[in-house]
Amino acid sequence: MNSPERLPAETRKPVTGYLWGALAVLTCPCHLPILAAVLAGTTAGAFIGEHWGVAALALTGLFVLSVARLLRAFKGRS
Repeated sequence: MNSPERLPAETRKPVTGYLWGALAVLTCPCHLPILAAVLAGTTAGAFIGEHWGVAALALTGLFVLSVARLLRAFKGRS
């Protein structure tokens, strides 16, 4: 019915902006200890536990990217 191709760009932008915002909140480097506790017992949790520096660097990069995309998505809105 309402496929993404048929929706106007003004309708899609806020949704993608909110998704980028959610990703920014989840990947904030200050949440790394919480993320390690939630993922404890999984392969991702084991990786984070063994490689704090790599995980922090990767999350920081993803955080910066998602915040930049979030700001770009809401730049034109008032």
